[in-house]
Amino acid sequence: MRAPAAPEHLRFEGLDITVRRSPRRRSLGLTVTVEGQVIVAAPVRASKALLLQLLGKHQAWIKRKVAESRDAWARLPQGAVFFLGRAFRLSLLSQGNPPVQLTRAGMLVQAGTPAAAWPLLQAWYRGEAERLLRERVKYYARGLDLKMLRVELREWRRRWGECHPQEALRFNWRLILLPREILDYVVVHELAHLLEPSHNARFWQRVEQTLPDYRQRREWLNRFGSPFLLWTL
Repeated sequence: MRAPAAPEHLRFEGLDITVRRSPRRRSLGLTVTVEGQVIVAAPVRASKALLLQLLGKHQAWIKRKVAESRDAWARLPQGAVFFLGRAFRLSLLSQGNPPVQLTRAGMLVQAGTPAAAWPLLQAWYRGEAERLLRERVKYYARGLDLKMLRVELREWRRRWGECHPQEALRFNWRLILLPREILDYVVVHELAHLLEPSHNARFWQRVEQTLPDYRQRREWLNRFGSPFLLWTL
């Protein structure tokens, strides 16, 4: 099997653009990643002029998406840890019990280095996420007259939750990093899919009946949530 071609790079309006060519591509595609990287997917024979034409056509959109990405990452102070939408100072301790503790002074972790602290912190996050998500699913399921489904945790890089009727509701454990009202929005979103599988007008009416301000919550998640999918110590 032939190895994929190495990505190319273009400079456009001060940005480094990554070009990924594929023999399977028949048209151009344009994305801005969570990290704010602009990527053009292109057919093998697409000319540089054609690529620049695409970038010029979508220049305003590109600048807006890159600015939004930078703004979202800037909201995560370096060296801090996060819990329910708040930033806390991380303190590494040579000894202590329990291994992770949230106090007014910050997040205390019994570890010598950030690398050693991360597995402990992840385990703590997962425990807190499971507890809170079960609680919020139970609360909102009752209001929607739904039976309680099993809650499972996952770690995805591009998704916050998914609904599997007759099986389980699955949530990204990283929801515990976000404000509680955003976590609640994702819970209600997935529960509403038990009543309406697709994102049609009835679905959004179900969501709005439970969360009248869901649009603001959804906008926050779309604008500021993505960095939390990748954040680590």
